[in-house]
Amino acid sequence: MEKTQRFSLEKKAFHVRFEGFEKEEVGWLIEHLVKAIMLKSFMGFNKKCRGKSGVHLTEVEVDHALARFFGQKGVVTIVPFYVGKGLFFIETVEETSFLQELGIFKIQGGYTVKLRRWSPREKTEARVKISMKEHTVLIALIKVKDGRWAFTISVVVVGVEDEKSDYLTIATTRPETLFGDTAIAVHPQDDRYSRYIGRMAIVPMTFGRHVPIISDRYVDKDFGTGVLKISPGHDHNDYLLARKLGLPILNAMNKDGTLNEVAGLYCGLDRFEARKKPWLDLEETGLAVKKEPHTLRVPRSQRGGEVIEPLVSKQWFVTMEPLAEKALQAVERGELTIMPERFEKIYNHWLSNIKDWCISRQLWWGHRIPVWYIVGKDCEEEYIVARNANEALEKAQEKYGKDVEIYQEPDVLDTWFSSALWPFSTLGWPDVSTQDFKKFYPITVLETGHDILFFWVARMVMMGIEFTGAVPFSYVYLHGLIRDSQGRKMSKTLGNVIDPIDTIKEFGTDALRFTLALGTAGQDLNLSTERLTSNKAFTNKLWNAGKFVLQNLPSQSDISAWETILACKFDKEEALLRLPLPECWVVSKLHCLIDMVTTRYDKYFFGDIGRETYDFFWGDFADWYVCLIFLFYEAS
Repeated sequence: MEKTQRFSLEKKAFHVRFEGFEKEEVGWLIEHLVKAIMLKSFMGFNKKCRGKSGVHLTEVEVDHALARFFGQKGVVTIVPFYVGKGLFFIETVEETSFLQELGIFKIQGGYTVKLRRWSPREKTEARVKISMKEHTVLIALIKVKDGRWAFTISVVVVGVEDEKSDYLTIATTRPETLFGDTAIAVHPQDDRYSRYIGRMAIVPMTFGRHVPIISDRYVDKDFGTGVLKISPGHDHNDYLLARKLGLPILNAMNKDGTLNEVAGLYCGLDRFEARKKPWLDLEETGLAVKKEPHTLRVPRSQRGGEVIEPLVSKQWFVTMEPLAEKALQAVERGELTIMPERFEKIYNHWLSNIKDWCISRQLWWGHRIPVWYIVGKDCEEEYIVARNANEALEKAQEKYGKDVEIYQEPDVLDTWFSSALWPFSTLGWPDVSTQDFKKFYPITVLETGHDILFFWVARMVMMGIEFTGAVPFSYVYLHGLIRDSQGRKMSKTLGNVIDPIDTIKEFGTDALRFTLALGTAGQDLNLSTERLTSNKAFTNKLWNAGKFVLQNLPSQSDISAWETILACKFDKEEALLRLPLPECWVVSKLHCLIDMVTTRYDKYFFGDIGRETYDFFWGDFADWYVCLIFLFYEAS
């Protein structure tokens, strides 16, 4: 139930309708429709490509397919925008808009080499959609002179008197990263290995490559053998340790998951095949100690299912600390209110410990990074940031002459980077003089799931302040996620995904919508058959009560009867007191409900509104008032 995993649309619709009673115009930026449209777009261009899978399409084929699907060249961004009682779509082509301003902003970061989570199958960095799954793998112990590894491997230590018998035993679950090792680490207080600190070790199967034996408190002396192989190019913690100690970073793997020339004779082997073959060779040389099963959590791409590979790559980053400081101050000064309040701690924690943001993605469809390189020059040193290709060419010609050739960075912006510009880019920015921008920016309320408080909300706040000087919204309402009846997150692996279409067929659209609307801010909702059955009964009750009322209204031709009904006023106490006792009681209860609902709407307690409305209609109106009227009509 992907679309129903966020029950925000119901609450947004309720709030927009309520605001519409009090204001002439209400703006509603609907990101959910954009996601649906994007999905339809991909479905459409897949059909246009005669059934070809997107994995096998070339970049040109994708561009042509998209152009045919949208009816014009280039990617079209469809922006749904609700004003008053109408819904219309604004279409803008990929050029201009917020991309014109990104060049100035992007230069705050830079083109940096860092360890990223890489998807070899999709050939792009795997960011958010990563699932951790338990796997039982072989742990190998390898002798390294001085050392052994799990696979346990032995590593020869250089400079020890009895060189032939002195080995360090190292345990690892990934012997294929052996070729990327740049050090061996032990705990400084581990007496077993203190005499080896400062010496050199020979990495097996590398034709005698030497690495230092170092000490650091990061090493857990009670875990495994107490000896840690440091592979900065293939492990995040090792990478951080290498940066701290100034160790070299060696990458032994290509982006497709095969070993590169650093692996020597094993160059070209797939990473999983390279886990087996070197082990056989280690056994022949006597450096393999043993292998045994070990259970650990392995990150997998949620989209492709393959094991994610920590890999060093060159990416574009944005320096985040200056932006985060302003976003933190917005909450401190009361310019931004997060609901429920407890999520402010999470917001503050993330922004207080923020890291530089990698904004480049190796995908075909998206907003291209506004950076151009000089043909024949080192792209790490010579690049141009510009608003468009013409401006980039002018800058290049000024510096390198009229014959210079340039080409644009092929990477596109991270989806969350583009999404962070949503509140103002959809309203005409960077032209801040547009009517939409002046009327609807800043937005009053953002309603979204608590799971993307950092990924989307915090980034929208940072971008809004940076580009417009104002916090993009005053309130953030965080709803929960839809889970199964046991409180588990829905996943294909567990087989507990609920199809909303099937649910609607069984229980009805209204029952499903009302069930979702009853959720409490910030709390996940366990969607069970019992809940749906109960609310189906409620919608049936609503239908029957409405049918009863309609059946007892006078005919349209009875003008005098309708004039009598329309003459009844319920807004003053004197008018209520003139009503019969049942009507006086139920209308009084209705006024209490209206007051409560208005107060709850002002505080964004949407779940309370649903529950109070349920109680009034079922308990007061249907069970008491309708029954009393029914008995009255029968008696008369």
